[in-house]
Amino acid sequence: MKFTKITSAALASASILSIFAAPVATFAKTTEGSTTDNGGVALPQTDTTTAGIAFGDNKPNANTGSLRLQKVPEVLDFGNHANFNTAYTTFTADGKNYANGENDTKGSYDNTTANKTTLLQSDDKSLAAVQGTAWATVVDKQVTRDQASLKNPGKDTTQAAGDWTLSVQADGTLKSASGQELSDAQLLFKNTKTANTQEIFKLTNEDQDSSFTTDMASLDATKFADNKAKGIAPVSDVTKSFAVGLGSTATPVQVAAAKTNEGTGANVFGWNPEDIQLVLPATTSTNNASYSAKLTWTLATGK
Repeated sequence: MKFTKITSAALASASILSIFAAPVATFAKTTEGSTTDNGGVALPQTDTTTAGIAFGDNKPNANTGSLRLQKVPEVLDFGNHANFNTAYTTFTADGKNYANGENDTKGSYDNTTANKTTLLQSDDKSLAAVQGTAWATVVDKQVTRDQASLKNPGKDTTQAAGDWTLSVQADGTLKSASGQELSDAQLLFKNTKTANTQEIFKLTNEDQDSSFTTDMASLDATKFADNKAKGIAPVSDVTKSFAVGLGSTATPVQVAAAKTNEGTGANVFGWNPEDIQLVLPATTSTNNASYSAKLTWTLATGK
């Protein structure tokens, strides 16, 4: 019995000694820049993370040119409502049934919760008057147009700003996916606000506008000696309020018109969402459906 204990103790001691006596294996760290050390792929390795946030609608259209229609409201969202009450026939672009708030169910006409009428967000003090509005933008860079580079200029093509008209027209009636129409509806645009900025690139974030400040600075001082010659003046003819009929016989309605030597820069026309109103006739009959119509905005010179 004593022998067994002594033997066990000796074996245990031998095991302990063998642990400490065993050689320790060492490994070199992976050398950076060496493909052979890391299975054919050298270190360092990288990966990326995108952290994003957006404010408002910042997707431009595909238009280009010295004079262009840069932006119009992508959606005017008059909301989703429990029913149509003939005593409250007006709806606003912030998704409300005017004077009948109990009828508002969801924020968006397509049954989602968020209203899709996007509003202008800008820290440009020149655009303070149109901040928070649904907006349309006309960019006028005609004074920076290089006449010598025009291959076949029209007989009336000059470097003068202005001489353009912005209008809007409905393409048809409000219609559901099944083809039901809400006839004789009208869109009202009230209290048009307007502003002009020379910080075009800051507003549009489009590469085609990135050289505007430099182009303006390089204008011929003998030909463009002052702001009047450069067309740096507000667009003077702006329609304060107007109605757009939603029907097959709808006609264009003028939003604004720039005279000669007006409007160089980005001209923004905006409306508070509560000032964009959809008015349905009291005789309108509705189903459980989503109705929509298209508007076409046109920038033209008539030359």
